This record gives sequence, C-alpha cells and structure tokens, in this order.
Amino acid sequence: MSSSDDKEKQITIDIEEKNSRADIVRDEVWLMCTVLKWCTIAVIVGFAVGLTAGLFLRALRASISYAARLGDLHYLLLLPGLFISYYLVRTLAPQSAGHGTEAVIDAIHNKERTLIDIRAVPVKIAATIITISSGGSLGIEGPCAQIGSGVAYVIAKLFNTDESDMKKIIVCGISAGFCAVFGTPVAGAIFAVEVLFVGQIFYDVLLPSLISGIAGYFTAAAVGAGHLPYYTVPVPAIGPASLGAVLAAGVFFGIISIFNIEGIHLVRRIFARCGITGWKKPACGTILLILVAFLFGRDFLGLGSDVIKDMITGKKVLYYGFIIKILAMGITLAAGGCGGEITPTLFVGASSGLLFSALTGLDPSFCAALGVAGVLAASTNTPISGTILAMEMFGAHIAAFAGVSCAVSYITVGHRSLYPTQVLLSPKTRTFVIKKTESGEKLVRRFDSISIRRVARFYIERIKTRLIKRR
Repeated sequence: MSSSDDKEKQITIDIEEKNSRADIVRDEVWLMCTVLKWCTIAVIVGFAVGLTAGLFLRALRASISYAARLGDLHYLLLLPGLFISYYLVRTLAPQSAGHGTEAVIDAIHNKERTLIDIRAVPVKIAATIITISSGGSLGIEGPCAQIGSGVAYVIAKLFNTDESDMKKIIVCGISAGFCAVFGTPVAGAIFAVEVLFVGQIFYDVLLPSLISGIAGYFTAAAVGAGHLPYYTVPVPAIGPASLGAVLAAGVFFGIISIFNIEGIHLVRRIFARCGITGWKKPACGTILLILVAFLFGRDFLGLGSDVIKDMITGKKVLYYGFIIKILAMGITLAAGGCGGEITPTLFVGASSGLLFSALTGLDPSFCAALGVAGVLAASTNTPISGTILAMEMFGAHIAAFAGVSCAVSYITVGHRSLYPTQVLLSPKTRTFVIKKTESGEKLVRRFDSISIRRVARFYIERIKTRLIKRR
C-alpha cells in the first residue's frame, strides 16, 4: 500500500474521531439542556404545589382544632359534614366523583388526552376539610394529589407543552403534593412515580419528580404544614431468626392488606345491596360511625395521626384496631365522605404490627414500624416507596427488614390495589400472564386448564427421576 493511501486512511480516521467527539459533546449538551429544563419546571411546580398544599393542610389543622373544642359533641357534626361533602362533590364536581389519587392516575393513563378537572380541586379541598374535621375516617393525601395535578396542569398549559411533557409535569405535581402531606421528600416523590403502574417504573420522570417533591416538601414546611415525625425504634441484628420473622411478617401484612382493600369494597357493596343511595348514604354513614365511636372509642374516627404515633411509641395498644379502622374508612367512603386512604392505611399497618408482635413476641415498636411500611407497600403496590418511607421515618438501620417485609407483602397481596386505575404492566409472578382479548387486556393464570392433581403428579415424577439418577 502506498504512502498516499496510508495518509488518506489516517485522514479518514481522524475525521471520524473528530465527528465522534463532536457527537459526544453535542449529546452531552442536549442532555444537560434537558436536565436544566426539567429542573426549572420541577422547582416551579414544587413551589406552587407545596404552597397550595401547605395552606390546605393548615386550614385542615385549624378546622380540626376548632371542632375538637366541642368535645364529645364534636361527632354530631358528622351528619351535616357528610351531607355537605356528599352533595358538594355530586353537585359541583360530578365528573370527579372518584377519589383524588385514583382520579389523577386515571387521567394520566388516558391515552387520547390528559384532562384534569381544575374545578374539582377546590371542591375536593373543601369536602375533605369538612369530612375529616367532622370526624370522617379518611386521610389527606388524595386531595393533595389533586392539588398537585391541578396546579401542574395549569403550569403545563402555560408552558404550552405537548402531551408527553404534560404528563411528566402532572407527575411532578403529584410528587410535590405527596411530599407535602407525607413529610418525606424521597418516599413521596418515588411513590408518585411508582403508584402509576404495577411492575414497572418510568425513570425518565424520576429526576423531575424528586426535585419537585423536595421543593414541595420544603415549601409546605416553610408555611407551617409540618411533616411526619421521626421515630427511634429498636431494630434487631440481621440473622436467620430475625429475617425469618420478617418474612413471616411480610406474609402477615400482605393478608392484612387484602382485608384492607376488600373491606372497603365490601362496605360499598353492602350499601348498594341494601338500597342505601342518595341522602340515605350520609344519614346511614353518620349513624354507623357514631356507633363505631360509641362501641370502640374515638380513636377510629378522624385523621388518626396522633393514634398512629401513640401505637408506634407504645402509648396505645390496639391489637385489633385495624379491623375497626377498615370498617370506619369503608363507611366514610360509602357514605360520600371525601378524602384519601393512605393515612388510614398507615393506621391499619401500625395496629396489625402490634398484633404480629403479640403473636411472635417481637418488639412492638419494631413490628408497628414494619406494619406501616408493609401494609402501605402491599395496599398500593409500591414496595420501593414503602421501604424508603420506613427509612425516612424510622432510620436507615431498618432498611433491610423493611425491604424484605415490603417485597413479601407486595407479592402476597396479589394483583389487588386501593387504586383500581393502576395499570398492570407486568404480573408479579410467572404463574400469571397478560392476554389480549376483545374487551382488552386481561390477567389470567398460566395453568388454568391444568388441574392441581396433574401439576402435583408432574412434580412428583420429576423428583422421583432425579432421585433415581443420583442413585
């Protein structure tokens, strides 16, 4: 080969290397521009949502304090409270009759067009304040999710974004809303991303969600909304015995989560079968909730945050309180009350943790902490968020136990959820498959056409064959 050919080849190689370096620099510039863009949008969304959610939480706290001055007469407000909440939503926001988080998830999954009903946000805020301050057994994260989605939707419209970016901005708003109410800047942000789908997380929205959540958390705290307290719980050393106990705890909390999910649906079905509709809903709901308070005490009505704290710290022991709390939550929802299901779910987790402690002899505070994380993870299909929530509330030293408990409870609960609008992208085990039918995608068991006897015989034969080969 001549020297001129060598020179031409070297020149070609140099040009290709230069172009390659230029492409790398160009790609990095575009990536950094994207990061800067989403950081800016996330901070704006986080500040706006955190401010709005913080003011909502302060108004709720003031209304609860004012109602508490009435003492035992406080719960007489249930009748007008549930009536006003029921007819307020039915009259002014009939298209958003679903609960906050569920309605927002459904809007994001709408393939044709993401549409958030802005008019429903103030209606749901007012209805939630009325429901909880009068004694309804619900939480505050649902309205905060709607606040976040509503504010983010307005910001997305102002930026004139396309459909894809709009959904990302709305997820940022949900993240900021959750972080404002949870008081956990990482768990709330991860929850907003993880709760959308079962079996998969979209990482392209993770960074803006985290930034928006942190901004929302600090903004809400700045206006005096507060945050979840930090608890110190005794954590055992990692070993076969402790891990075995936590595995059993995961199964236990998964079963409790089934009761939590199905219990709410059961109360609604009972109301429907008994013909309790219209004005009868708040009327019957009031009677039943007052009966719950009379028979079991006032701990099961209202927000219940102080009771959760007392159970974790050992000041109150409610072994079977989770059953009553599920009943009270189901009655409030069926009666037309407005609010979320996460705070009552944390109550259910803490109470069931105390019961598991009594059955196994483990430390009550440790089991209550595992219950809070495990029941949340299973009920909402968010094992990562449940683990991080435990770390932010109880310290990083609980991470291994909380992770195992959340993962096991997440599998044990099956494909149920507090939010039916969650999209199942991947079955939890290979026993199930997703099949396309004329009516849409459907989850089916892989071995539906095979009897249990045939499956057992198949595995027995395989075991016998292996034993014979070893001999």
